[in-house]
Amino acid sequence: MAQAEANISTAKTTLQDATDALAGITIKAPVAGTILTVSGTVGTQANSGAAFITLGNLDELQIKAMFSQTDVGRLKIGQAATVSLATRTGEQYTGEVAHIDVIATTTNQLVQYGVMIAFDKQPKGLMLGQSATIQVTLDEAENAVYLPAEAVQTRADGVATVLVRNGGQSVQRTVEVGVRGDRYIEIRSGLSEGDQIQLPTSTTSGGFPDGGFPGLQATPTPSPSS
Repeated sequence: MAQAEANISTAKTTLQDATDALAGITIKAPVAGTILTVSGTVGTQANSGAAFITLGNLDELQIKAMFSQTDVGRLKIGQAATVSLATRTGEQYTGEVAHIDVIATTTNQLVQYGVMIAFDKQPKGLMLGQSATIQVTLDEAENAVYLPAEAVQTRADGVATVLVRNGGQSVQRTVEVGVRGDRYIEIRSGLSEGDQIQLPTSTTSGGFPDGGFPGLQATPTPSPSS
């Protein structure tokens, strides 16, 4: 009898171990999502704490954009952004800055910061790994006089100047600037209608504005962005 009871106890222990082992091979996701990656094959032993399956919520995709250390200091959570996808030429989607990394990523001495952009309304059919171009609106100016960014020079004391053509000569003139963009800078004061601006890098005999530019009349300016 004693031997039989010992055998029963051993069998129960073996059964419990087998039950626990069976439960361990079933992986349950803590949340709903789509399986993105599986690290392993049938028969592979999974170690505790190691990632085996990666889940993702494809209904709330965000875009990670890299900004230089100069530009990232001007970004804030909630700023409006425009997204252009490489696979959808001519289409743009609105979004906003959702997160800004506090730790830089350095590649070949290029220092950049990751910025997450969330869609206002996510377009259908997005795929992971797609390329995109991001423009973030930092400030806006309406009915503004503006010049190409290269036409405005900033002195060591912080004063902004432009070269104005006067009687065949270029005269440096102090101006007050407003919104700064990648391509254009708003001029709030210091210039008058009809002024001809000399671009520092110009190699032609003409100045600025030329026939292809709307001139210095007050016209709606595109939103400077970075």
